[in-house]
Amino acid sequence: MTAHTLNELPPAATVSSEVNTYGVPPTPTSFALFKAFFFIGLTGFGGVLPWARRMLVERLGWLTNREFAELLPLAQLLPGPNVANIATVLGRQYRGAKGAAIAVFGLYLAPTIITIGVGYAYARWGHAPVTAHLFAGLMPAATGLVIATVLKLVTSLPRGAASIVLVAATFIAIAIMKIPLLIVLAVLGPLGTIAMLRGARKE
Repeated sequence: MTAHTLNELPPAATVSSEVNTYGVPPTPTSFALFKAFFFIGLTGFGGVLPWARRMLVERLGWLTNREFAELLPLAQLLPGPNVANIATVLGRQYRGAKGAAIAVFGLYLAPTIITIGVGYAYARWGHAPVTAHLFAGLMPAATGLVIATVLKLVTSLPRGAASIVLVAATFIAIAIMKIPLLIVLAVLGPLGTIAMLRGARKE
Protein backbone atom coordinates (compact mmCIF):
# COMPACT_ATOMS: atom_id res chain seq x y z
CA MET A 1 0.00 0.00 0.00
CA THR A 2 1.51 3.31 -1.01
CA ALA A 3 1.91 6.36 1.20
CA HIS A 4 -0.64 8.19 -0.98
CA THR A 5 -3.19 5.47 -0.28
CA LEU A 6 -2.55 5.64 3.44
CA ASN A 7 -3.24 9.36 3.42
CA GLU A 8 -6.66 8.68 1.92
CA LEU A 9 -7.81 6.39 4.73
CA PRO A 10 -10.58 7.69 7.02
CA PRO A 11 -9.54 9.35 10.32
CA ALA A 12 -10.59 6.32 12.37
CA ALA A 13 -7.96 4.21 10.64
CA THR A 14 -5.16 6.58 11.66
CA VAL A 15 -6.31 6.91 15.26
CA SER A 16 -7.41 3.44 16.24
CA SER A 17 -5.10 0.46 16.26
CA GLU A 18 -8.10 -1.84 15.88
CA VAL A 19 -8.43 -1.51 12.11
CA ASN A 20 -7.32 -3.66 9.24
CA THR A 21 -5.11 -2.58 6.35
CA TYR A 22 -8.13 -1.29 4.43
CA GLY A 23 -9.15 1.12 7.17
CA VAL A 24 -12.31 -0.84 8.02
CA PRO A 25 -12.85 -1.55 11.74
CA PRO A 26 -13.22 -5.26 12.46
CA THR A 27 -16.12 -6.61 14.48
CA PRO A 28 -15.16 -5.76 18.09
CA THR A 29 -14.58 -8.57 20.53
CA SER A 30 -16.37 -8.76 23.86
CA PHE A 31 -13.23 -7.46 25.55
CA ALA A 32 -13.02 -4.56 23.08
CA LEU A 33 -16.63 -3.62 23.93
CA PHE A 34 -15.87 -3.76 27.64
CA LYS A 35 -12.66 -1.75 27.27
CA ALA A 36 -14.27 0.95 25.12
CA PHE A 37 -17.27 1.53 27.37
CA PHE A 38 -15.18 1.22 30.53
CA PHE A 39 -13.02 4.07 29.25
CA ILE A 40 -16.13 6.07 28.34
CA GLY A 41 -17.53 5.63 31.85
CA LEU A 42 -14.18 6.36 33.47
CA THR A 43 -13.54 9.61 31.60
CA GLY A 44 -17.11 10.87 31.23
CA PHE A 45 -17.07 13.41 34.06
CA GLY A 46 -19.74 16.06 33.64
CA GLY A 47 -21.49 14.16 30.84
CA VAL A 48 -20.67 10.86 29.16
CA LEU A 49 -22.18 11.67 25.76
CA PRO A 50 -19.27 13.78 24.41
CA TRP A 51 -16.74 11.10 25.28
CA ALA A 52 -18.98 8.34 23.91
CA ARG A 53 -19.14 10.12 20.57
CA ARG A 54 -15.38 10.73 20.50
CA MET A 55 -14.59 7.10 21.31
CA LEU A 56 -17.16 5.41 19.05
CA VAL A 57 -16.91 7.80 16.08
CA GLU A 58 -13.50 9.43 16.06
CA ARG A 59 -11.23 6.87 17.73
CA LEU A 60 -12.69 3.43 17.02
CA GLY A 61 -14.76 4.21 13.93
CA TRP A 62 -17.53 1.81 14.98
CA LEU A 63 -20.07 4.47 13.98
CA THR A 64 -20.01 7.34 11.53
CA ASN A 65 -21.03 10.79 12.68
CA ARG A 66 -24.33 10.36 10.82
CA GLU A 67 -24.98 6.94 12.39
CA PHE A 68 -24.30 8.29 15.87
CA ALA A 69 -26.68 11.19 15.24
CA GLU A 70 -29.36 8.73 14.10
CA LEU A 71 -28.82 6.37 17.03
CA LEU A 72 -28.99 9.13 19.64
CA PRO A 73 -32.73 9.92 19.18
CA LEU A 74 -33.51 6.22 19.61
CA ALA A 75 -31.43 6.13 22.80
CA GLN A 76 -33.26 9.22 24.07
CA LEU A 77 -36.64 7.71 23.33
CA LEU A 78 -35.93 4.46 25.19
CA PRO A 79 -36.11 4.32 29.00
CA GLY A 80 -32.83 4.81 30.83
CA PRO A 81 -29.64 6.85 30.28
CA ASN A 82 -28.78 7.67 26.68
CA VAL A 83 -25.26 6.23 26.65
CA ALA A 84 -26.40 3.05 28.41
CA ASN A 85 -28.95 2.55 25.65
CA ILE A 86 -26.25 3.14 23.02
CA ALA A 87 -24.03 0.57 24.77
CA THR A 88 -26.90 -1.91 24.78
CA VAL A 89 -27.66 -1.42 21.08
CA LEU A 90 -24.03 -1.67 19.95
CA GLY A 91 -23.24 -4.57 22.22
CA ARG A 92 -26.30 -6.44 20.97
CA GLN A 93 -25.42 -5.64 17.36
CA TYR A 94 -21.87 -6.97 17.58
CA ARG A 95 -21.99 -9.74 20.22
CA GLY A 96 -25.64 -10.43 20.96
CA ALA A 97 -27.14 -10.33 24.44
CA LYS A 98 -23.74 -11.14 25.97
CA GLY A 99 -22.18 -8.15 24.22
CA ALA A 100 -24.97 -5.86 25.43
CA ALA A 101 -24.45 -6.99 29.03
CA ILE A 102 -20.67 -6.61 28.79
CA ALA A 103 -20.87 -3.13 27.27
CA VAL A 104 -23.29 -1.88 29.94
CA PHE A 105 -21.23 -3.50 32.71
CA GLY A 106 -18.09 -1.82 31.42
CA LEU A 107 -19.88 1.53 31.19
CA TYR A 108 -21.09 1.46 34.80
CA LEU A 109 -18.17 -0.25 36.56
CA ALA A 110 -15.86 2.74 37.04
CA PRO A 111 -18.63 5.33 37.73
CA THR A 112 -20.13 3.06 40.39
CA ILE A 113 -16.83 2.77 42.25
CA ILE A 114 -16.08 6.49 41.88
CA THR A 115 -19.59 7.53 42.96
CA ILE A 116 -19.37 5.45 46.12
CA GLY A 117 -16.05 7.09 46.96
CA VAL A 118 -17.31 10.60 46.15
CA GLY A 119 -20.47 9.96 48.16
CA TYR A 120 -18.39 9.01 51.17
CA ALA A 121 -16.20 12.10 50.73
CA TYR A 122 -19.23 14.37 50.29
CA ALA A 123 -20.82 13.00 53.46
CA ARG A 124 -17.72 14.06 55.38
CA TRP A 125 -16.68 17.29 53.63
CA GLY A 126 -19.72 18.28 51.57
CA HIS A 127 -20.53 21.36 53.64
CA ALA A 128 -17.05 22.85 53.34
CA PRO A 129 -16.86 26.10 51.28
CA VAL A 130 -14.16 24.66 49.03
CA THR A 131 -16.53 21.88 47.97
CA ALA A 132 -19.21 24.34 46.86
CA HIS A 133 -16.64 26.29 44.84
CA LEU A 134 -15.39 23.05 43.26
CA PHE A 135 -18.86 22.07 42.02
CA ALA A 136 -19.54 25.60 40.80
CA GLY A 137 -16.34 25.49 38.76
CA LEU A 138 -17.21 22.16 37.17
CA MET A 139 -20.59 23.28 35.82
CA PRO A 140 -19.26 25.53 33.00
CA ALA A 141 -16.92 22.76 31.83
CA ALA A 142 -19.75 20.22 31.74
CA THR A 143 -21.96 22.66 29.85
CA GLY A 144 -19.20 23.28 27.33
CA LEU A 145 -18.85 19.55 26.67
CA VAL A 146 -22.54 19.23 25.88
CA ILE A 147 -22.53 22.29 23.60
CA ALA A 148 -19.47 21.01 21.71
CA THR A 149 -21.18 17.67 21.11
CA VAL A 150 -24.36 19.35 19.89
CA LEU A 151 -22.39 21.46 17.40
CA LYS A 152 -20.66 18.37 16.02
CA LEU A 153 -23.96 16.51 15.66
CA VAL A 154 -25.56 19.47 13.87
CA THR A 155 -23.01 19.15 11.08
CA SER A 156 -24.39 15.69 10.25
CA LEU A 157 -27.97 16.92 9.78
CA PRO A 158 -29.38 16.98 6.24
CA ARG A 159 -29.14 20.44 4.73
CA GLY A 160 -32.50 22.08 4.09
CA ALA A 161 -35.33 24.16 5.47
CA ALA A 162 -37.05 21.12 7.00
CA SER A 163 -34.10 20.39 9.30
CA ILE A 164 -33.90 24.01 10.43
CA VAL A 165 -37.64 24.14 11.16
CA LEU A 166 -37.56 20.86 13.11
CA VAL A 167 -34.54 21.91 15.19
CA ALA A 168 -36.14 25.27 15.99
CA ALA A 169 -39.50 23.68 16.83
CA THR A 170 -37.83 21.14 19.13
CA PHE A 171 -35.88 23.86 20.93
CA ILE A 172 -38.96 26.03 21.41
CA ALA A 173 -41.09 23.10 22.58
CA ILE A 174 -38.58 21.85 25.16
CA ALA A 175 -36.63 24.92 26.28
CA ILE A 176 -39.36 27.55 26.16
CA MET A 177 -42.72 25.80 26.33
CA LYS A 178 -41.45 23.07 28.71
CA ILE A 179 -43.28 20.31 26.87
CA PRO A 180 -42.20 16.79 27.98
CA LEU A 181 -39.63 15.17 25.70
CA LEU A 182 -41.78 12.11 24.98
CA ILE A 183 -44.62 14.27 23.63
CA VAL A 184 -42.21 16.33 21.51
CA LEU A 185 -40.70 13.19 19.99
CA ALA A 186 -44.13 11.65 19.41
CA VAL A 187 -45.23 14.72 17.42
CA LEU A 188 -42.08 15.94 15.70
CA GLY A 189 -40.52 12.51 15.14
CA PRO A 190 -43.07 11.37 12.53
CA LEU A 191 -43.08 14.82 10.94
CA GLY A 192 -39.30 14.72 10.62
CA THR A 193 -39.43 11.22 9.13
CA ILE A 194 -42.00 12.30 6.53
CA ALA A 195 -39.94 15.38 5.65
CA MET A 196 -36.75 13.34 5.22
CA LEU A 197 -38.54 10.74 3.07
CA ARG A 198 -39.92 13.45 0.79
CA GLY A 199 -36.47 14.99 0.50
CA ALA A 200 -34.95 11.61 -0.40
CA ARG A 201 -37.56 11.04 -3.10
CA LYS A 202 -36.84 14.43 -4.67
CA GLU A 203 -33.15 13.61 -4.80
